[in-house]
Amino acid sequence: MGISLTLWCALLTINIPVSHPASSVPILSIPLYHRAMLNDTFMPHARVHYPNTEATADIYPADDAYAMFLWVGTPVQIVFVTIDTGSPITWFQCDPCSNCYPMQRAPFNTRASSSFRELGCYSDACLIPTMRDIFGNCTAWTCRYNVEYASAKESQSRSFGVMVTDTLNFEHSNVQAKDLIMGCGDSYEGPFRTQFSGVFGLGRGPLSVQSQLHAKAFSFCIVSLGSEKASSLKFYDTPPKVDQHGNDSIMVPLSENSRYPYYYFVQFVGIGINGFMLDIQSRVWGYGLNYDGGVVIDTGTVLTYLPRDAYSVFRSEIRTTDGNLTKKPGYDELEFCYEEGPTNVYPTIEFYFENGNIAGENFVSFKLDNNQLLFRAEEGTVCLPFAEGKNSALTVIGSNHLQGTLLTYDLVNEILVFTYNKC
Repeated sequence: MGISLTLWCALLTINIPVSHPASSVPILSIPLYHRAMLNDTFMPHARVHYPNTEATADIYPADDAYAMFLWVGTPVQIVFVTIDTGSPITWFQCDPCSNCYPMQRAPFNTRASSSFRELGCYSDACLIPTMRDIFGNCTAWTCRYNVEYASAKESQSRSFGVMVTDTLNFEHSNVQAKDLIMGCGDSYEGPFRTQFSGVFGLGRGPLSVQSQLHAKAFSFCIVSLGSEKASSLKFYDTPPKVDQHGNDSIMVPLSENSRYPYYYFVQFVGIGINGFMLDIQSRVWGYGLNYDGGVVIDTGTVLTYLPRDAYSVFRSEIRTTDGNLTKKPGYDELEFCYEEGPTNVYPTIEFYFENGNIAGENFVSFKLDNNQLLFRAEEGTVCLPFAEGKNSALTVIGSNHLQGTLLTYDLVNEILVFTYNKC
């Protein structure tokens, strides 16, 4: 996850010839499996054709990430990309490629697609004032990007390439997005997982998929680790309605951080163990003038990473209250492990967020069930999936803690809705 981005790009302004009823019918619905930043008048979007059917694409488990197949080009070629709510662009590796990272499938062949177009350097998109700090000085004919990914666990990675447009199709449907702006990677630095061709960008920014589709909301469900059950990524032209008085959902305000302009930050209050909130200063969660801190959700990370100040308090409390811990060799990040057994009693852990619902208390609680609380490190051993984020002051909530939860990003009201047991 994570991102600092440099890119040079061109763009076409095209209207989407589609109307929808007032109800929250998904613009696109893409089956998944587990394993307002701009103030400019220029706003990119793709031409989308909807032949009275939902867009669907099978997604498969892959290296503890949530990923999807994309059918790109004319005729279509298949690329396999991870979903990233912190990435402002969608990109995948293309041929010809001077220095692509090793992959298990062939790069996208640009010469074979009749709808493929490279974007020029001096286009409207390259001149968007709010993105000028990440465009760099474009001096070549083509618009090159430089996108950086960093995580609390791994070293930084970069993808380099050219900004392009092409047709995006969705598996098992006839829904088609023409002239979608994407990145065509031709070189890289740092580690990338060989299963994936690139990244499906769902972060903030005008070049993310939801921005180009002018979607007002999107949602997807975090199916259980190892599950073969389908989930769906959906884009809406009207935010779905939420039962504000129900008990199956919580509403959490989203916020922005100028230091990380592509992330959706959640308004986090604290962590509770066995009913008591840990004594951790609010600045650790990004309040006040701590622009380095804040809390984000990362579906490409299994564990939850806490910054040092928070993790030390968490570690102390777990060690004080739990005498059943065991240490397993080979799992350096997983400090709190147990020999699995039917009589084990595990700590109760919950996350506290600000309440984004106009009705109710100031804070809301997301209490972890055993499936969310525990990570099976090996047969007979389960661990609390918390680790220290040694390379970042951010708090990153990983997918293990969100299993079985439907996440709905309401982009109009800047609300993230957690809905329990909806996968």
